[in-house]
Amino acid sequence: MRSNARTQYATNTKVSRLAKFDVVSIEDLETSDIERIFALADGFAEQLERGEQITTAAGLIMATLFYEPSTRTRLSFESSMHRLGGAVISSADMQASSAAKGESLADTVRVVAGYADLIVLRHPHDGAARVAAEYAPCPVLNAGDGSREHPTQTLCDLYILRKKKGHLKGLTVALCGDLKFGRTVHSLIYALARFGANIVAVPTSGMDVPDYVLERLAAERNYSFSTVTMDELKSLAGGLDALYLTPSAPHQMALFTGDAALQKFPTGEPPAALDAFYVTRLQKERMSGKEAGAADYVRFDARALRTSKTHEAVVMHPLPRTSELAYELDADPRAVYFEQAAAGVPVRMALIAWLMEKAAVASASTRPAAQPIRFKAEAPPRCSNLNCITRFEGAHLAPRFTLGRSSDSNVFALKCGFCERELKTEYVGHARSHRYYRFDENLQGYVQQWIEEGSLAVFDSVKQAEEGGYEPYKRGPQREIMNEDEVVRAIESLADQVIADIVDMPAVSIVGVVSRGAMLALRLRELIGSKTKVFPPCAALDAYKPDDALHPIDGADNFVVEDRTIILVDDVINSGWTVQRAMATIWQRGRPGAVKLAVLIDRGHRAVPIRPNYVGKNIPTSRTERVQVRLATGGRDPKVKAHDHVTIYSIVEPMKEPEAAH
Repeated sequence: MRSNARTQYATNTKVSRLAKFDVVSIEDLETSDIERIFALADGFAEQLERGEQITTAAGLIMATLFYEPSTRTRLSFESSMHRLGGAVISSADMQASSAAKGESLADTVRVVAGYADLIVLRHPHDGAARVAAEYAPCPVLNAGDGSREHPTQTLCDLYILRKKKGHLKGLTVALCGDLKFGRTVHSLIYALARFGANIVAVPTSGMDVPDYVLERLAAERNYSFSTVTMDELKSLAGGLDALYLTPSAPHQMALFTGDAALQKFPTGEPPAALDAFYVTRLQKERMSGKEAGAADYVRFDARALRTSKTHEAVVMHPLPRTSELAYELDADPRAVYFEQAAAGVPVRMALIAWLMEKAAVASASTRPAAQPIRFKAEAPPRCSNLNCITRFEGAHLAPRFTLGRSSDSNVFALKCGFCERELKTEYVGHARSHRYYRFDENLQGYVQQWIEEGSLAVFDSVKQAEEGGYEPYKRGPQREIMNEDEVVRAIESLADQVIADIVDMPAVSIVGVVSRGAMLALRLRELIGSKTKVFPPCAALDAYKPDDALHPIDGADNFVVEDRTIILVDDVINSGWTVQRAMATIWQRGRPGAVKLAVLIDRGHRAVPIRPNYVGKNIPTSRTERVQVRLATGGRDPKVKAHDHVTIYSIVEPMKEPEAAH
């Protein structure tokens, strides 16, 4: 990442012999940069072989901050600096640092930058390296952030692959195993696409290359690749030039004998020949229990190298391995995984020396950063990636987005400025008129105008838009479908359903989605209490506030989620996105014993596979119809003029000129 004004947080202004050039992604390096790093690595490898003393980095200090375990990456980085004549300070276990006391990553890197000239960071959250790069005044090298990228490992992979094959362009590389969470694979995919290599993906069942990686390749490189099963891989003509493997799950399959029924990406026919084979370890630490137990993993042994398809292949593996790579392969000259690990020293020496070259010619800042969009809304958009650093770092790190690229012209895509995942929103709003619209391609020009004038709002759902005080672009015919008595009976029905279903009522807590869901939750609590003499604790949840979203509303000082049966209450289930978001917020507060959904109205047309446990009334609607619940704050108090009722109206889609643009 090129240094620019985004390092405004940096307070350390010392002069460094290293350029403020951050390598967060493999795409931060131009092709010419990678070629230069490889040339430097060749020179350092020769000097190391001759036993020469190198003083290139004498006087420089590297800090290694590893929030996750590491052997090869951390030690090779530290060895690289020592062999260049520099020094190292290390925090190999961040749980023994101030991070365990709650210190933010932003504060940590600003402090450490006062002690060191270069920071190497490994972190479990996607986008953490981007945060470190912005707050640290010294260069930051990404040693792996979540399941996003590991660019310096890719430099080692490319270096060995080119050394063994003589070139990168035109090689066909088969990638096997966990292609969903493997960050080394993601960086390697981006790099291979750039160098003109061909990729064949062979994922373990359920571990396909993520859509966001495919979309980025298509948008930035106009590149796509084929996905095949193990059985289909057997039938490919030609040989393999490289095989890259990583550790696996306990239950595995022999290579070329698997029978996983994998879904192909619609990207064309597989190539006729293969030049490389790269398999990744199962990233158990990034999986839920269900994912980790579902995958049968590949196993590679000497039999796979005895066929005509593989006799020219080199076997690569980023290590560590478990049982997916047979030890009998170690003696085979085509097994280059230990050479691959050893290459980490000259390659990372070269990367440090290259940073020194960049500083000498003062050419660190060459690529302007895209300006984030300024949104007009009470709650700005939130990254949909549950592992994004913005969900963990704190209130100082507000989510930010630039325009994304979606293949669906009727979806408005935003790219997270940290983890680079795309957030696809269905509704946009114009702040000046307080109108919201279902986005389609006809609104493209208007939305661009609203971005420029700072009046754009985006919403995950109709509910969020209306909770923010926005009205639809235009209402169609409206009619009442439930009167006050019918609403009251529906709420009583919900209470009866809950009581009949749940035996241990003292273990129940009720959470209402702001605002009408919270009003319903209170009324449901009172009905349950009057019938069972147990009044469950009650809280309101704002699914669109990233911080402090859950508030007790029954007078209690706190609200406990852990091991409780949570009844999540909302007025209408539309697409299901609000409910999904609310459930994610609940789980962030603790692990409930169960979560059950109660809704007053189920209107169908859900985009998310969520089914309510308790329903007051089913009201089938069309996609363009909106069900709106109005609840009297005073209940049936005759002094309160407002009364309970439910109406239905149609939303008129803007076809040409939206009203808000005038």
